[in-house]
Amino acid sequence: MKIVLVILFLTTLNTYAQDCQLKDEKDRYNQGTRITTGFKSIGVGSDKFLFSVSADKTEVDIFFVLEKSALCFNEFSRAMIQFEKRQKGSFRNGGTTNCKGFFHFIFPNQQNLNANLNNLSFKKIENIQFTGNENEKKIITIQPKDQSIILESVACILSELEKLRVDTWKPHR
Repeated sequence: MKIVLVILFLTTLNTYAQDCQLKDEKDRYNQGTRITTGFKSIGVGSDKFLFSVSADKTEVDIFFVLEKSALCFNEFSRAMIQFEKRQKGSFRNGGTTNCKGFFHFIFPNQQNLNANLNNLSFKKIENIQFTGNENEKKIITIQPKDQSIILESVACILSELEKLRVDTWKPHR
């Protein structure tokens, strides 16, 4: 019985590892290594948005693009996430002021990860309420198949953060 459980566990890990397809990019400003999941289309109808997770040696950027949204976001804009089991998380927009529906969650890439960042990799999101400039709100309900896409994307990036933090710069002699 123990052998069957071990084989099942390893098969699950192998399947999960195969789904983790990250792309390497060069940061256009400092030419450092940046990894990304690329944009994934999530949701349907008015709940449709693009989602991407990227990271470099200093930060993790979770990027939402609300399609067909007239919401304007600035540095005071917020997103309230309702996780499963009634737990909530509040996030501030880390991106620039815009009226294109662009919203960023920015976290530092450090040894001890932010609790909200960990929650995004372990807990399913039921809905997200984005609050724009004029207290305008948009609530997006996340479908079960999309919940797993978000979890896997964040977990893939988090598994690579340690490698990104290693400073490989060496002075020229």
